[in-house]
Order: sequence, then structure tokens, then C-alpha cells
Amino acid sequence: MKVFVAIGAGGFLGALCRYKLSLLFQQEGFPFTTLSINLIGCLCLAWLFTTFTKRTAFVTGIGTGFLGAFTTFSTFSLETLRLLQQGHAVQAICYSMISVSGGLTCAWLGTTLARRKKV
Repeated sequence: MKVFVAIGAGGFLGALCRYKLSLLFQQEGFPFTTLSINLIGCLCLAWLFTTFTKRTAFVTGIGTGFLGAFTTFSTFSLETLRLLQQGHAVQAICYSMISVSGGLTCAWLGTTLARRKKV
């Protein structure tokens, strides 16, 4: 039960931090704020889960909760890196390509569906 509370609290704070940063650094054109958030999240999640291999409620709350809500891109990057480190280069490449192209396709589909619904 402690883990669920830690993830919930971390997720709440991570989502608020991401939102606040997007307000502080409003962007036009290239999404530097989002890119920065995603890269910071990648660095922090990899550091956290490499440094603290024992997944206590606190570590899980920060990693899965806070950083998961702050950015899911960090998890994707860490998983890809782990595949590469384990010698699964083909899987890592496939995972990366499917994730990026699939994400773009789903974003396009969601936008298309939303635009069709407008009256």
C-alpha cells in the first residue's frame, strides 16, 4: 500500500511540475521546454534506478511516480538503453522505431479524429 501512495504522490507532484514549467517557459516553434523536460527525465530516471537498485516505496515514488508523470519519455529511453546494454540491438532499434513512428501515427490519428468531431 505504501508503494501505491508513493507513486500517487510522486505522480501528482511530477504532473504539477511539468505543467508549471510549461507555463513558465511558454514556447513557440520548436518545443525546447518539452525536449528539456524529457531529457532531464531521462537523465534522472537512469541515475535513480542505477544508483538505487532496491525499489523502495520512496525510490518507486520518485521514479515511477514523479518522473513517470513528469515524462514517460525517460522510461522509453532507459528501456531502450537496457536492451542495448543486454546485447539486444535489433530489439532496441525496433522498439525505438515502433515507439516513435507509432506515437506519431497515434498522435496524427487522435488529431484527425478530434478534427472530424468538431461541428
